[in-house]
Amino acid sequence: MRMKNGTQLGFGLWHLKKKVKIMDYIKGIDISVLQAGIDFIATAATGVQFCVCRCGVGNSSIDSNYTKNITAGKAAGMKMMSYHFIYPLPPSNGQPLRDPIKQANYHWTAAKGEIACIDCEWPAPQDFSKWGCSPAQINAWMMAYFQEYTRLDGGRKPLLYTYPYWAEAIKFDQSFTQYPLWIASYAATPSIPAPFTDWALWQNTGGTEKLPNGIPVYTDFA
Repeated sequence: MRMKNGTQLGFGLWHLKKKVKIMDYIKGIDISVLQAGIDFIATAATGVQFCVCRCGVGNSSIDSNYTKNITAGKAAGMKMMSYHFIYPLPPSNGQPLRDPIKQANYHWTAAKGEIACIDCEWPAPQDFSKWGCSPAQINAWMMAYFQEYTRLDGGRKPLLYTYPYWAEAIKFDQSFTQYPLWIASYAATPSIPAPFTDWALWQNTGGTEKLPNGIPVYTDFA
């Protein structure tokens, strides 16, 4: 599968900064337990070629449909990936998985070898003080998590998912550009936040599209 960035991720070489038309992009979806009862064969028949499935949910749980979704998607011929929704929070007594190293291990174990994306969008900037967070603290926490996940995954670097407004709030350190960007940007062309200069995946709609069973779904391009 040919995708849109210069990083080899195990299921195709992503072409760097190649100008292509929207119709030439590879169509995908991203899902969680909220999209129940997916008919993957019917979904693949609509032109969807890849699917990113939620796996880890912070320091609290694993998506209950993750394994089932991965298995069914592969059976339908889709390329499958995982994503982990991180909780980049300060330490707290009784919450050992707030530690970035432990949270990365928790998520990596649950992903069972699938290519990973790390969902970086929480807490909302207006809630930083509520959770005891700051841009500097979040940057340091995330880098520790990303480095540990990369080590666990044999050097394969996960993608980094975020929204432009969240990226602006935390001001990603330049070192994060080593991780391919999955940008959520619901416009005619994606907005790329600093310090990134290109995208690898583009979440182009935010739940306005529907699966064959009528369930709303987020869609993506590669």
